[in-house]
Amino acid sequence: MVMALFFPFIFWVVIFYLVAATMAIVRASLSINIDQDYPISSSVQLVGVKGLEPSLAPGAVSPAIGLLVRVDDGHIYDEYREGGGVTVSYAGVPLAHGHTPISFRVGAKAALTFTVNATAESVGVPEDLFRLMSTERRWGAAQLEVRMQLGWPGWESYAWSVDLDG
Repeated sequence: MVMALFFPFIFWVVIFYLVAATMAIVRASLSINIDQDYPISSSVQLVGVKGLEPSLAPGAVSPAIGLLVRVDDGHIYDEYREGGGVTVSYAGVPLAHGHTPISFRVGAKAALTFTVNATAESVGVPEDLFRLMSTERRWGAAQLEVRMQLGWPGWESYAWSVDLDG
């Protein structure tokens, strides 16, 4: 008879402690970001530019643009990427092309930085484009457009605008 009276009470006490323990585990995992998963983000920095002069200027050389690319993996697992190409343009006109490393791995919640040297076979910049670039540089508004296309998986594209004189 005593068991018949205490069984429902014991049952509800066990259920209460199981629910309380589950909630404590869930809150603890949220506070230490165990299950927080963010996408890959990236940025680019201009580290060197030469050859941005008129193509008909004496001593004109091919454009060469040095970039520092940073890839941040917000995922809770490592990311692997095949390399690809980088195109640097001004006002929609491609100035130089380069390549990323053949393949790379970014660790879980880590960052990877690599350099890209973009060059061109042509000499200098077309005259009309150079005039536009010079005007925008005087205004402090000149920006290069950088596009990076990565290979497998998914052929990802990234795009940035970088201040030419910043």
